Amino acid sequence: MIRSLLILIAFIFVVFYPCLKADFINLDDDGHILNNAAVQVLSVNSVKQIFLQTLNKTYIPLTTLTFALEKHFFGFNPFVFHLDNLLLYAAIVVLVLFLAKRLGLSQEAAFLAALIFAIHPMRVETVAWITERKDVLYAFFYLIALHLYWSYLKTFSIKYYMATFFLGLLSILSKPMALSLPLILLVLDWYAGRKFSRRVLIEKLPILIYVISIAWISYEQNMRNPIGDIFRGILIWIWSFGFYIWKFIFPFQVSPYYILPHPVNIIYWPYLLSTLLFMGLLYLLARFHQHKLFTFAFLYFFCSIFFLLRFDESDFSVVSDRFMFLPSLGICFFIGAWGDQHFKSRWGIMVLYALLVLMGIKTDLQCRIWHDSISFWDEIIQEYPDYYRAYNNRGTAEHDERLALNDFNTAIALDPKAAKAYNNRGIIYYLREDDRKAYDDFNKAISIDPKLPQPYLNRSLLEESHKNYHRALLDASYAKSSGGAVDDAYIIRLQQELRSSDRGH
Repeated sequence: MIRSLLILIAFIFVVFYPCLKADFINLDDDGHILNNAAVQVLSVNSVKQIFLQTLNKTYIPLTTLTFALEKHFFGFNPFVFHLDNLLLYAAIVVLVLFLAKRLGLSQEAAFLAALIFAIHPMRVETVAWITERKDVLYAFFYLIALHLYWSYLKTFSIKYYMATFFLGLLSILSKPMALSLPLILLVLDWYAGRKFSRRVLIEKLPILIYVISIAWISYEQNMRNPIGDIFRGILIWIWSFGFYIWKFIFPFQVSPYYILPHPVNIIYWPYLLSTLLFMGLLYLLARFHQHKLFTFAFLYFFCSIFFLLRFDESDFSVVSDRFMFLPSLGICFFIGAWGDQHFKSRWGIMVLYALLVLMGIKTDLQCRIWHDSISFWDEIIQEYPDYYRAYNNRGTAEHDERLALNDFNTAIALDPKAAKAYNNRGIIYYLREDDRKAYDDFNKAISIDPKLPQPYLNRSLLEESHKNYHRALLDASYAKSSGGAVDDAYIIRLQQELRSSDRGH
């Protein structure tokens, strides 16, 4: 077992090594970490703020607390943030290996399952993106909870149940995806051969109460409109379901973004194939329902991915690699057991490990996409050249002012209602002292999205430079009330300048 652990950890650090040389990227790392006031200074008040705030409409206080601790002891050193992600990930893989063994897999099958889990290309988004600390943190606590609950099923000791309760709480405070925990505990009940009874359900009730209560904080802010076309919604749901299985089995075209195929129609091949895959899987489930591990893999996947399957297309990307992180666990166990059983020959072993090497190479290459903001958005633009947000975000990361201006112009050309692109282009004009164009762009951004605080603050700075202190103060005050990062000292200075100006008149 020690040898297996060392090999797994070595594989992880070899394959994910490029992540340790990566920077923060402007895909939520700024909002969650770099510009998050609660992370800047570690104090009683900041911790209180962490547990009262949502970030990107998501309640993840324990994850944010880890960022605050890292900032307090190491500053904004991206190496430390990435290293902690990778260490947590290595611990998760170890937990996967031991869980596979405890569920009855052989040493070889458990190792193969853990290795597939560890180096799969769909893991890159979770490990390489610092903001996705919430994935590795929630999964770490989640897997410990599963281990503890399995011990409870073997002993029915209250200490294991209470420990499961506590670890589940830590998991849901790290990411709302832990909402699936009560369902997965029921799956473990079934796998252990436990008969369903009133007691089995009552045991889950305390955990169900807190996971729903805490997850609701995020859900109510992300609630979507009801489905307009039910048949269309069902097709999108089936496509999402099939996407995750298909992409996990054939992971050599993974991406940080995936767009919904159009048109959404049963005769269009992505939806037709997904429907056939879904029906085929249901047939196999009925045909091999006595194969316990196969049924476990399906139930684990379905019960953990269910809350993430989409019925709508309100976002640019409706599916994500990170959503397959823990839901793929049962599939890894099944593939590990199946591979150990059917690849016993020398040629079989060579083919199997050749596939694993290819998978590891793909994962390593995928990590390099996440090196910094420029490399990341270059990849997105190459895949989706009409996606205006990619140009806007790349522009904010550009050090060359000319290249940044080109990106903002492209973003505006692709979407004339891109308020953030107007604001960012206005900043370029402001730095060039082209105040007329800057003023027009800030006004345009405000007219498109009156709730966006940044253009108000930028227009305030412009008004201050022209000594229009009254207008500058109004804009700065509104920006602060809208959640903008406005320094109190700046507002005080404007108030003093306004009073001095009034006395002068």
